[in-house]
This record gives sequence, C-alpha cells and structure tokens, in this order.
Amino acid sequence: MNQKIALIKNPTSRLNAKEDLDFSQFAKEWLGDYYCVPTSIQEVMDVVAQFAKENVNCIIVDGGDGTISRVMTAIYHSYDFNKMPYLVILPSGNTNLIAKDIGFGVRGFPALQRIKILSERNRLINSVQHRHALKIEWLDASKPAVLGMFQGAAAFTRAINIAHGPTILKNFPHDWAVGATIITALLKLFFPQTRGNWLQGEFCNIQIDSQKMQQEHTFLFLATTLQSMSNGMWPFWGGNSRDQRLHYLNVKAYPPRLIAACFSLLRGKVPNWLRQNPAYQSGIAQKIVLNINQEIILDGEHFDTGEKQTVVLSVGPEFSFVRL
Repeated sequence: MNQKIALIKNPTSRLNAKEDLDFSQFAKEWLGDYYCVPTSIQEVMDVVAQFAKENVNCIIVDGGDGTISRVMTAIYHSYDFNKMPYLVILPSGNTNLIAKDIGFGVRGFPALQRIKILSERNRLINSVQHRHALKIEWLDASKPAVLGMFQGAAAFTRAINIAHGPTILKNFPHDWAVGATIITALLKLFFPQTRGNWLQGEFCNIQIDSQKMQQEHTFLFLATTLQSMSNGMWPFWGGNSRDQRLHYLNVKAYPPRLIAACFSLLRGKVPNWLRQNPAYQSGIAQKIVLNINQEIILDGEHFDTGEKQTVVLSVGPEFSFVRL
C-alpha cells in the first residue's frame, strides 16, 4: 500500500505543553503541509476534509482521547466509509484510554522516526487493531453526529468536572486519571452536604436496544466500544469484552454497597452479589437512547443533550489503528 501520511498535533495536550523542537522540525521536513497543528475543532474538521480530498490514507494523531475523538468525527463527516484512513496514535493527552486499548504507547520524536522508517519499508500497516467508534446523535438534525469511544453521564459528568481541575491534572499520571476521578468523586459521598445530592442521581430515561424505556434516577451511566482499560479496570459485565457492540453500565440512585462495588470494578472484578443486584445493570447493546437533563461526557469533552434532552448512542464505523 502506498501511504500518503499526515499528522495532526494538539498543542494543548498534556504532554505536548512543552515544545519538542526536534519533533516539530522532523515533522515539517518529512511531511511539509501535511503536518498540521489545528487550534480549534473547526480547524480539525477543515484539515481532515482537505486530507480526504487529497486521498491521505494514514493520519498520525498526536494527542489524547479528546483529540482522537475529534479526528474520528472529522473523518466520519469527510471520508467515504470504504476509504477510511489508518490512524496512528501518539498518546499525549491527560487520558489515553484509546491508545492503551489498542496497545500503543510510543510517542514523541522516536515514534515519528519509527513511523517514517516503517513507511519507507512498506511495513507500517503490518500490525493493525480494529475498533468501532461510539457514535452519538441528537434528535435535533441540525447537530452533527460525533464519534468517540468512552461516554459517561450523571456522576461521571460531575467527576469529570473535578478531573479537569488542577489537583488531578497535576498530580496523577494520565493512565490513572479516570480511576482517580472516580475515587475523588466517591469521596464526595463521605460529606453530608454532598452525599445526598450525589446519591440521588439524575432523572433520565434509558432505552437499551428494543427494550422498554426505563424511567429512573441514575447515579452513574457509562458506555464504551473499548475492549480494555488501564490497569485492569473494567466496570462492565454481561458480555464478552471483545464484543464489537456497546458495553454499558447503569447504576441506579442510592446503590447499595457502592464503595465495595467501585473497589471491585476498578480492579476488573465482578462478584456475584454485584451481578445479581438490580441497582447495578451492565451488558452489551447495539443502540442506547438516553434522555437526561444534563451534559454528557465523550472522551473527556462535554456535550449538551439538545432541546429534547435526548441523545442516541450506537455502534459507529470501524477504524483501523496501527501498532508500532
């Protein structure tokens, strides 16, 4: 395969905050105008649209999960599905769940050198991992669909607001950021002034595939198309982790034994009492309709649910991720 390669770098990603002059100079000399450092979502959309016109078939993404989500979204809106480019991830964000899942941990100048060598030897796409994106659509047709891989709502939205503060950003390594976020959120349950407000959850309607719509207060809702998470965390059950559909977790308001449940799930363990407790529901689905009067989170980024307060989560297109 003749590779036409481009690179999109997020200059504000955590590990890109300090400029790497060797990286920048090498990228400019090698890729020329195909080395792009967009500073807004619209710029990402524009450069990817140009890549599609020029038949770029491999895009290096230097950033975290949020950056990858934006690039996948731009690809979805610009490329034909049968001409989707390969993605090479240089994990440089605060959270790098996607890079961890596909087994890619190389970044910076050494990674760029290696990619160039493999490309010149026609060996760049010898090892590829495939993952479907998680697609979010709104009932309001004027809002374009977005793609990502890890979505959360209710307590997760509140927890992300904590995670974006300086305490976690500065003191926790990126691969523990999600776990640290959940632990920090749990600490809120020990304070009387926040315990009741958090445990009562958010009122929402949830429909899993063709099942009847559930109306309830939800403490925590998660959905993903990832097949693994950092450090053994895996808060899902009810299906094989390699399943290509959505893995979801719905924790109802005032869940019993919440601390014990979180301690188990953060270690990837699901005891029988947890599986059998109706307050904790998990499984796999092709489509989930979520109606909630609160922002949701997709790969660390906030999205409102529109005038009708409803989003549809579904299995998006399959992407091919290059492993070095």
